[in-house]
Amino acid sequence: MTSNHEEDLNESHFLYSILNPKSICIFGANNNLLTTMGSMQLRNIIAGGFPKEKIYPIHPRLKEVQGIKAYKNVLDLPKTPDLAFIILPPRIIPQIMEECGKKGIKRLIITSGGFREVGTDGFELSQKINNIAKKYHMRFIGPNCLGIYNGWYQPEIIKSHFNTMWIYYFPKRGNISIASQSGTIACHTFWQANDWAVKIGKSISVGNENNIDLVDILEFFKEDPQTSVIGLYIEEIKRGKEFIKLVKEITPKKPIVAIYAGGTEATTRSIMSHTGAIGGNQKIFDAVFKETGIISTDSITDFLYYLRTLSFAQNNKIFTNGNRLGIITDSGGSGSMMVKTAEMYGLKVPEFSEYLQSEIRKYIPPTASACNPIDVTFDIDFLNMFLKFPKLLMKSNEIDAIIIYGVFDFDDVMETMSKSGMYIDETMKNLSQIIDLRVLKPIKRLMKKYSIPVFYVGPYPYRYPWYQKFISHDVPIFDFWDYPTKCMSVLAKYSEYRKRFN
Repeated sequence: MTSNHEEDLNESHFLYSILNPKSICIFGANNNLLTTMGSMQLRNIIAGGFPKEKIYPIHPRLKEVQGIKAYKNVLDLPKTPDLAFIILPPRIIPQIMEECGKKGIKRLIITSGGFREVGTDGFELSQKINNIAKKYHMRFIGPNCLGIYNGWYQPEIIKSHFNTMWIYYFPKRGNISIASQSGTIACHTFWQANDWAVKIGKSISVGNENNIDLVDILEFFKEDPQTSVIGLYIEEIKRGKEFIKLVKEITPKKPIVAIYAGGTEATTRSIMSHTGAIGGNQKIFDAVFKETGIISTDSITDFLYYLRTLSFAQNNKIFTNGNRLGIITDSGGSGSMMVKTAEMYGLKVPEFSEYLQSEIRKYIPPTASACNPIDVTFDIDFLNMFLKFPKLLMKSNEIDAIIIYGVFDFDDVMETMSKSGMYIDETMKNLSQIIDLRVLKPIKRLMKKYSIPVFYVGPYPYRYPWYQKFISHDVPIFDFWDYPTKCMSVLAKYSEYRKRFN
């Protein structure tokens, strides 16, 4: 719940009306979804639940666009829309902006490319649209962008969203917000985000940043009550001093994960043709990220996993008190790999005290190890692994975080048993309910009580029902053992960083 003061701060920012327009006019959409980009973007706006009576297609020839009454000119509209969305050839953009200005439209998204990224002519065109924006006191995103995704549009309706992107798929809403100088990073990640339970509330493709830049967006995210984790894709930073000052204010409360795409000769060439940006030296950006507390990566997989990890921590207020890791596994190989990567990433895997080992030995076979990792390869009591051992470790005060390998989908196992002719009794059938009541709810309470995060790991893809149970309870679950130690290290380092300011 947010205070009225927070809501007022947010709604007074010019980005609020771009993310939450009550009415919109769209240039560049027609009835051919397969050949016209704007047509698919309009379809996505409609699909998100935007009221059709508040959509005004502008088209010089068509009377209707996708079943909605069209107008020949924006000046013909019966009312002034909150937002203009423009997907037209670049040469006509100045004229369209002039007409929007005369109509009184103050907020725009310009998807069209062909500006500074194409050279001298593009620079002149960029200057023209900048001058028109100043003349009419307009603020706009773009050009050369895909616009915005707002999963919190009409927050009382769970699946409602406002999506101007070309990508029709949308993620489950959450506390992660993304600002990207690449439209691809802003929305092509949505499929994987949903599979991996990366819950994205807002995503903004900023394009060339002629008018609205990363600093503007960070100012908005800083005060946005629906944002508590921020992801950035950066090709350049235009207002360096303002960026550094602002990020230093944000990161102690809201973690930022960033990809910087420049730094080499080839990437500079690529970025120039992409957005026309001039990137900086990698070492400069590394220093900026270190100074401001930004978590940096060059991997889109890291990017999504780090955002998910920090989203969990922010949602549940669970941060580590140190870097001592306890590992529980039913596989020696995965346990050994997690120990190695944990130490590579700066975590410690301490040997447990003799007293703690003696307590653990009460519940494990003679062949199992109690020293850390706890290796119970020949024990099939998943309640010990999933709850009893983590509880012992938490109470011991010998660890700060826990990773458990050995999550299987027992519904899937029992289905295989049943197909082979084995009788499945009621107790086995009810395992699915047991995991909810006897593992997921209690472990969540324990994590909050001790401020010790627990990550679960197994060999299944996320689509399996038992993994979806973990996801639905906001209990971290990973497929395979590569990323849990990496993410736990990021969480531990961020937890240490935020302590400096509390």
